[in-house]
Amino acid sequence: MKKRNLFLAAAASIATLGGLVSCDDSANKIRVWVGEESVDFYRTKVEEFKKANADFTYEIEVKGMDTGAAAGTITQDPSAAADIYTVAHDNIGKLVAANCAKPLMDTELVEQINKDNPDSFKSVIKSLDASGTERVYAAPYISQALFLYYNKTAVTAEQAQTFEGLKEAAAAAGTKAWTVTGDDGFNNSFTVLARKVGADGKQAGTSVKIYEGATSDGKSKGTSNFQGDDTIASLRFMQRSIKDNNGFKWASSDGWEKDFKNNGVLAVIGGAWHFNSAKAAVGEANLGMTLIPTYTLTAADVAGLTDVAEGDVYRGGTFADCKVFMINASSKADKYVSEQKLVKFLSSKEVQDASFADVSNVPAYEGASTKIKELFDAKKITESQYQLAAAQTDMAAWGIPQPFITGTLNTYYYSKNASQIYKAMIDGSKYPTTGDTILDETTSLAGIRKGLYTMEYTWMHGKVPTSFPENLPTKA
Repeated sequence: MKKRNLFLAAAASIATLGGLVSCDDSANKIRVWVGEESVDFYRTKVEEFKKANADFTYEIEVKGMDTGAAAGTITQDPSAAADIYTVAHDNIGKLVAANCAKPLMDTELVEQINKDNPDSFKSVIKSLDASGTERVYAAPYISQALFLYYNKTAVTAEQAQTFEGLKEAAAAAGTKAWTVTGDDGFNNSFTVLARKVGADGKQAGTSVKIYEGATSDGKSKGTSNFQGDDTIASLRFMQRSIKDNNGFKWASSDGWEKDFKNNGVLAVIGGAWHFNSAKAAVGEANLGMTLIPTYTLTAADVAGLTDVAEGDVYRGGTFADCKVFMINASSKADKYVSEQKLVKFLSSKEVQDASFADVSNVPAYEGASTKIKELFDAKKITESQYQLAAAQTDMAAWGIPQPFITGTLNTYYYSKNASQIYKAMIDGSKYPTTGDTILDETTSLAGIRKGLYTMEYTWMHGKVPTSFPENLPTKA
């Protein structure tokens, strides 16, 4: 009871965010946005919540929203957005900076978040409030990561464990081995974040750093490094793979789904949100799912480098992220206590488990894999659901949460052409292809070093450099 009284006092202080208008004309309604695929499930759950909480006086309205576009919609007009909304965690800093989010101050809710979630998620759901105090702003409830889909009619489970195996299968089928669902900085994270495989089979680290130690107040962008020898070797792996008749290809203009369906590729690196499309392409019975494969460095990959060796094995990495519930700063202050209570329920382990069983939303809480196995053994989920969840949760050990804790970092990483530079280097083409030449060749060791320096510079400064240091690598 004391905790609740403390929270009520804190909630009263939030009312000082006043001057903000209601995000709904109905004072007795709490609007909730979830992913479009999850609407029916959460409508059922909020009805259960209402029946179990007779003192909850608000009507609850659940609507579907494209969670990839939600943050942009909210920042354009927060007063028109839902009281409680879903976004990917890398939007948290941008939404807080735009005054579109309230901190979560209910003691019981914050305790649940801290108890249930892995440290990697707890580190990316905080930001600074108007007074400069670090607060929790979001409740994780869905995890997401990249993994491999493959066509079991042409690829064996053993072949799917390595990119070399995929190429072997592709040679037999007379096609390309794999593709990605996009050429942006997220979908290319499988090589950007690749990690060496240790003797024990676990990840043995990487030289890559992306905004490591950045602060949510924007005063420090932290440290980035994308010029290590392992980064060069992984890029060379991609350069030789795209030239291989049975290696990698970018998705065609018809889309990766058509490529996968029509034997244009045998495998696709994607996420759980691509499951329905992948299933439609090859059929659920033919759809395999596993970790992003490993690749073994060749003499050509490590030529001129000292920190990597021929025979070193790397596994593709991923951004291992979470989707979160947040509360709109434009929501009326007198709804705040009830909103916290509802978020606590919607992000609970029990609802996460039910969401996975019903609509394949993989839980975000630590240790979810044990529960997923129990659901499978009890025949409450299909084999495909189990494979999907196992592949995604296992990839978490080979990835990092997107570290874009401010809107600026998000923009610099995704929207200032670093991914286009990386694509140009994979293709071995100039960047840019027209106009002033920044990178006139991207296949020699010197050219690759310039390209990686350009990417790191872009991450840190939001623009390409106008000249290059005499000696590379060096801090951008």
